[in-house]
Amino acid sequence: MKKKLLISLFALTIILSVAAGMVFAKGTIKVVVNGEEIKTDVAPQMSKNRVMVPISFISKSLGANVSWDQKNQTVIIKGKSEIQEDVWDQNLNMSASNWASIKNLIALYMVGFDTRDDKLIRSISVDGFDMIPIGGMYPSIIDYDIMDAQTMKDSVKVRVKVISQEEKLLGQYWDFEIAQGKIKSMKIQHFDISDYTVLPGLTFKNQ
Repeated sequence: MKKKLLISLFALTIILSVAAGMVFAKGTIKVVVNGEEIKTDVAPQMSKNRVMVPISFISKSLGANVSWDQKNQTVIIKGKSEIQEDVWDQNLNMSASNWASIKNLIALYMVGFDTRDDKLIRSISVDGFDMIPIGGMYPSIIDYDIMDAQTMKDSVKVRVKVISQEEKLLGQYWDFEIAQGKIKSMKIQHFDISDYTVLPGLTFKNQ
């Protein structure tokens, strides 16, 4: 359900002028976000009567995630409150209690996976499910977000975006198939990520 907010580099100064207040002093440009001055890695500059500031620092100070789409040459800014993308374009006829059960099942799997609790994973999955963690590794899931769900003939498919870190940051989509209250299967898709802001003041980066 998360609709990606694609912002071109040409629109950068327009967006930032709305998002942040800027105070000008002779020879110095200060950037103030929500009443607090922030220091950037690259100094703000005036260019053709426009103020140019680093997009990553401003966006992250507002609690947004910033990524770079090399193929489409596009900066992607995703805020915490943005509307979700409709991945499978389906209206779900599902009760609140059914959805709560699915959501709680996924939460249990995340805990079991990150703590390497084989017993917990086996208790919430069907026989033959092969995505069971191996012991000895440290917890690594930084954040996860349920993106969309799709009803199938005898099951429900749920897509979860997972951000984890071990040797480096990893971005993945986990597509769970859930049947009769247990996890039947899971498929993983990878996507590139260089940094991730969990909340303002807490950002993880690839070194």
